[in-house]
This record gives sequence, C-alpha cells and structure tokens, in this order.
Amino acid sequence: MMKSSAVTSKGKAVFELKHRLVQAVNKIADRDTYQIGLDELEKMADTLTPDMIGPFLSCVIDTDAEQKSAVRKECIKVIGTLARLHGNLLAPHMAKMVSSVVKRLKDTDSVVRDACVDTCGTLAMCTRSYGDGGAALVALVRPLFESLGEQNRYVQAGAALCLAKVIDESNYFPGPVLPQMLVRVVKLLKNPHFMAKPAAIELIRSIIQVCIRA
Repeated sequence: MMKSSAVTSKGKAVFELKHRLVQAVNKIADRDTYQIGLDELEKMADTLTPDMIGPFLSCVIDTDAEQKSAVRKECIKVIGTLARLHGNLLAPHMAKMVSSVVKRLKDTDSVVRDACVDTCGTLAMCTRSYGDGGAALVALVRPLFESLGEQNRYVQAGAALCLAKVIDESNYFPGPVLPQMLVRVVKLLKNPHFMAKPAAIELIRSIIQVCIRA
C-alpha cells in the first residue's frame, strides 16, 4: 500500500512539473512574457529534486521545429544550466542530453545552433566533476563526432563547433584521442562531400592548441 502511494505521489509530482514547464515555455514563446518564463524555467531547474531531473529533461528536450526559436534556444540552454547546478547527478543522462543537442543542430535558426555550442561547452566543464569524467566525456564527444558524417551543412558545422568548444573547455582527453581525431578531421577537409570546412578548421585549431599545451 505504501509503495502504491509513493508511485501515485511521484506521478502527481511529475504531472505538476510538466504543467509548470508548459506554462513557462508558453511565456517564453511570447515576447512580452519572455523574461518571466525564462526566470520560471531556471528556477525550476535550480530547485529540482534528484528524482525529478529525468522528467524535467524529458520535457525540455521534447521540443520541435514548430515552436518558436526562443523556446528551442532556451530549452537547449537549460540543459547546460541543469548540468551546472546538479553536477554528477546529470552523468546518467549524458546520452539523452547530447542526443537532444545533436537533434537541434539541424535547426535552421543560427541562434539555436549557437545555444547548442554553448551548452556543449558547459557539459564539457561539468564532466570534470563526474566520478568517471573519461566515460562522460566519451558520451559527449562520440555522438558529435559521428554527426560530422551527416550530409547536412548545419549539422556538420554545428558538430564541428560543438567539438571545438568541448575541447577548449575540457581539461581531460585520454591518450591518443585527440591525435586520432585530428587525422580524421583532416581527412574530412579533403572530402568533397563535407560542406563545413571553416568549422572543421576551427576544430583543428582547438585540437592543436590542446596538444601543444599538453
């Protein structure tokens, strides 16, 4: 009986959280109430209990192209806010967070894609506090690197800039990871089907700078 009551209580809490999120997102979509909605969204992120992090993430990543760019942008940025506020509690959700960022790299609005880059930088900084920073970093880097192979100019450029930001903000890359990455990115530059060469050059710059520092 007590277990059933606990499940019901959590279900009610999730429902209330989703309802508050929808209200905040609707305010963000309206220019007149944008700042109010943003403040509400960030306050929710700040006061989340550990068991509500998953439901919160599921809600904010469930945005689509029909929603206004302000909503799409802030729903990406709040992922970084979550990671900054809740530290290693976000480690189990890394794959879901990065998947959401990769999905948003297809966005036609550059403001949304810029938010993806900033969020990846925040996630990279936060992996330092995770118990297994190496595993978290791989979970962040691998989907972005794979996205370089997609035949979409926005995705290629966004993924390269996200990776550059991750490398700039992270202080840990195991062994031969960066030299191997450098070889593969140089190959991409020679590929006639790769459409984001300026972004790839920026990624190469980041790799070389970190390698020199090391």
